[in-house]
Amino acid sequence: MDFSLFHMWQQMGVVAKTVVAILLVMSIYAIGMVVERWFTFRKGRSQSLGYVGAIQRLIANQAPMSDLVGVDRKWKGSPIARVIGFGIEEFARGVGELGPRARDRDEVELVVDDVIRSMNRVKEREVVNLKKGLATLATISSSAPFVGLFGTVFGIITAFQNMADPSKGGGGGLATVSAGISEALLTTAVGLAVAIVSVWFYNYFINRVDDVTVDVDETAGEIVDRMMREARRSGAGA
Repeated sequence: MDFSLFHMWQQMGVVAKTVVAILLVMSIYAIGMVVERWFTFRKGRSQSLGYVGAIQRLIANQAPMSDLVGVDRKWKGSPIARVIGFGIEEFARGVGELGPRARDRDEVELVVDDVIRSMNRVKEREVVNLKKGLATLATISSSAPFVGLFGTVFGIITAFQNMADPSKGGGGGLATVSAGISEALLTTAVGLAVAIVSVWFYNYFINRVDDVTVDVDETAGEIVDRMMREARRSGAGA
């Protein structure tokens, strides 16, 4: 009995072949999504480290917030740079619009409150961008085994029908039905393989999104503290 993949493919019915084709399409999409997200997260991490290091050096040198404006433009692939850079530009613009009132601590603190809300909105948008395609990856990981099982059920039905049909080699007992069942189980095996790989990478990328979110929150907190210190200095100098 030939149990090679090519032989089993030839012996499959239309439904089983359709199921395998669907699973192959799902696997190709999953692989493409994994590769794309992998490089996106890798680039984002390296650029974020560069951006955070750059602003930390400026802050350590007691540079004013105005000196931090535009630093994010060198790190366009960093989600942290997009969030923090937007907040710094909003702070500089808000303080500039205050004019002489920029020496009023209460006025500057109101600007900081607006900046915090703005950064939160940008952060939510960045998190959505980081999760792009992950919902589909989760759908593939949860549905692939059932798609494979669907093909297996039809394959087993076909195997028993062939066993009962003398014109198709029926009446051969276990030897006749075992070949059909082995072919039918192939769809379940493919479905499980697709699901296992998809769920592994889905969980990995979700953890990466959580890590980026924590990094954004921590960096934003440090920048907001810096803004509040400038506000207090402005009030003290009034």
